[in-house]
Order: sequence, then C-alpha cells, then structure tokens
Amino acid sequence: MTNLNADSAFAGGKPPAGPKLPLKVGFLVYDLQRNTEDALFEVARAAPQFAIKAFPLYEHNDQDLARVAYRPATARGRHLGVHLKGSTQEQLVSNPEWAVGLACARESEVVVLKGLLGLGAIWCAFCARILGRVVISANQTVPVKLERKRRWWIRLLKRLLLRMCQFHMYQNPAAIEVLTEVYGCAPERLISAPYEGGAALFKRILGEVRTDADARHDLGPDSDVIFLYAGTLHSFKGVADIIRAAALLPREASFLCVFVGPEEPASREGATIEHFTELARSNGVEQRVRFLGPVAPEKLAELYRAADAVLLPTHKDCFPKVLVEAGLAGKPLVTTNACGSAGIIVQDGVNGFVTEPGDVVQLAQAMMKLFDPELRARMGSHSREIVNRNCRMDLEVQGYLEAIERGAARLRPRERTGVSREFRAP
Repeated sequence: MTNLNADSAFAGGKPPAGPKLPLKVGFLVYDLQRNTEDALFEVARAAPQFAIKAFPLYEHNDQDLARVAYRPATARGRHLGVHLKGSTQEQLVSNPEWAVGLACARESEVVVLKGLLGLGAIWCAFCARILGRVVISANQTVPVKLERKRRWWIRLLKRLLLRMCQFHMYQNPAAIEVLTEVYGCAPERLISAPYEGGAALFKRILGEVRTDADARHDLGPDSDVIFLYAGTLHSFKGVADIIRAAALLPREASFLCVFVGPEEPASREGATIEHFTELARSNGVEQRVRFLGPVAPEKLAELYRAADAVLLPTHKDCFPKVLVEAGLAGKPLVTTNACGSAGIIVQDGVNGFVTEPGDVVQLAQAMMKLFDPELRARMGSHSREIVNRNCRMDLEVQGYLEAIERGAARLRPRERTGVSREFRAP
C-alpha cells in the first residue's frame, strides 16, 4: 500500500487547491493627480486581495509620487474645444492614447473606467470585452436637461460605451437620471459611489497653510470682498461672466475678483489671461480683477482662506472639486444649474446661490448679496457641513468595492474573490 503524506500533490486523489491569485483590477484614469491617486490608494488598502493598477492616459507631475502600481504615462492631453449653437460646449482630447487602453484591457480582469474618457475609454472597453473582461463605468454627469442637449454623436458614442459596461457607478445624483433616462441603463446595474472630490487630501493641506489674515494681506487687504475663481480658464467655466457681472456692481463697491488657474491657449474661445484682461478693460473693471495663473495646492488653500466667496458660474460641469475644496475652507459658493453638484454641494440660499448659466445679472445679484458679512459667515459654515456630510472617502471606496465584487462574480469561478463589506478606515 502506497503511503501518501499530506504534502503529496495527489493526497486524497485530488491536487491541492493552490493559493487564490489576486483579482487584477485596472483603473483607466485621465491622469494620476493627487486626489485621483488618493482614492485608488484607499481602494487598494481596503481590499488587499485585489491587485489594483492605474493606467493614466496622460502624464501628471504628481504621478511619480503614486503609492499604487501604475503604468507610467508620457503623453500630455491636447484639448480640442467644440462649441456649436444649441448644444453644450464640449472639451475633447485629440490624442486618445490607444496603447494605454489596450494595456489596461490586456493586464486586467476587471476594468474600471474612472470617468468616461472619450475615444480612449471606448477603445479600452472594446478591447476588454473582446478579451472577456468585465467593464465598470464610473459616472459624474451634468444635469439631465443639459445631457440631452449634447451633440447627437457625443450621445451616440457615450451610449455605445455604456453598452459595453456591465455595471455603472453613479457619483452624483444627476448621473442616476442621465444613465437611466438618457442612456437606458438598467437600474439594477447601478451602484452608488458618491464622489469624494479629494476632500480628505485637501483637509490635510488646509490644516498646514497660513491663517486667513496672513493670506489676505498678500492678496487684497483694501478690498471689502474678495471673490475667487479657481480652475482652468476654459470659456465654458464662466470666466467672462464673472468679469461682466463685476461691471454691473456699484462703482462704490469695494471688491476684487481673483482668478487662479492655467490658460487654455489652444481653445478657439480665447481662454487666455490676455484675452480676459482685455475683456475686463473694455468693461471698465480692469482694476477689479487679478489673474494669478496656476498655483500649487498649498498656495490655492491659502487663497481659499483669504477669499470671501468662491464663484464657478459654469455652463457645463459634472462635479468640480473646486466647490469641494472651497466648501471645506468654509466659503459661500456660487454656481449654476448646469453643474452636476448643484443642489448637493451648492444648495441655493443655504450655503450659496445657484444661477442660470450665462445670466450675468443673476450672477451680479448673487455677488451683491455676499457683501453681507453675516450672510457669508452663515453660508460658509453650512458649506463646510455639507461637504463633510456628502464627500466621504468611505462611501466612495465602498461603492468601488461593491462594483468590483459584482464584476468579479461574473468571471470564472476560480477568479472570484470576496471582499469585506466594511471599509477599513486609516
């Protein structure tokens, strides 16, 4: 009789079950800026049984600091603005980076499209489905009425992309309506993953910067009210609307409009500091505006502290993290109903004002109301409460984990991996 020990490959008549390989989860992302990397790091930390890897389409200065595995990106996104009458403005990227999408599909078993990144995402999803992978979309959208006004070919391509995804995460309330009503996604395939918007990271930065008084002294100590705009100087962000609204304010009003962020010289809409400075001059408010260009996150945090209110009168936005950051700094917020986070992060009359896009009279009226220091203090306090309540890393991470788990269940049994329902907070 043959003696088989417990270590024998044939003990019990069956080969032993080997260690279960970690599920390979690839995240296709625009770039690896700090808040994106922070979210992926928390997903990886909460689920060590998953092998998380980021596939950025475009290079970012912060990618070398990443704590997660990633495929280094070398390309820079080349933007192409499209603005046709009767439709929403589009900001497309002219270089889809095909090799990145293919690599993500080949190296992953579950592919997560963190943001629907145009042709790059469509190509990645197509390759992934051909290879038998599971594809999950993460969606932040503009309100449904604006989504319906997008160019027909944009909506067609987006519908094609969503059809290739087995599950869809919605990261703002507007996305639920858009996914179900505009694109016909089945409700049972939708998963909540509220967008954290870099809140945890920015809280740490805010705690390290100078006080409001110190920062304000450098910016505009003689102004009663400082309005801050932060973001790329895209035309659809409403930069020109702020300048025109400033021209409607009383001449005796003491205020300064500060603009922080990079130019977009490739835009056909004239999204440069020179263009907007000339617009301010022609409207007689050249001395009321100041352009600082791009700044580091630490400097931006100082500017939030120094400002009295933050303006983003956008004509199209999904979930801009500037509103999250400004809310954490305790500032009243002004945006439009073309913003996907209006009604959640910006609640009209509670922590700011929601106006119509392009309505400079409404915008000027909102700015005038914010000359009241008591109103600013009350709204700023509500902003901080609202952001802390809605922008939580544990909720976003748990949404990602649920989506990945449901995706894993669609793979072959040997590849299925369970995940704890409880987020492991730091």
